[in-house]
Amino acid sequence: MNSTILTATIVSRDVIRSTPGGVAALNLKLLHQSVQTENGHPVEVEIQLNAIAFGEVATGLDSTRAGDAISVKGFLSRKSRMSDAAVLHITQFKLS
Repeated sequence: MNSTILTATIVSRDVIRSTPGGVAALNLKLLHQSVQTENGHPVEVEIQLNAIAFGEVATGLDSTRAGDAISVKGFLSRKSRMSDAAVLHITQFKLS
């Protein structure tokens, strides 16, 4: 299973665009910070992650700004067939 749920802050976002097929698309950069427990010990976690949303999710996110707190659900994939960089595909979101 490939499912990711994350609370984050929007670091930056591009202008909404359309794919060649006419689907709305929005690229964002998210920052997650938390303390997790691993092997009984607290671990400080901080990660910046590239994210993308398509269709109605992209148009819904179009009103967001850098600095907004957000909770997202989605899945991880490679950026492209030629890149091993991870990108989070946002399928649901809620502004915090």
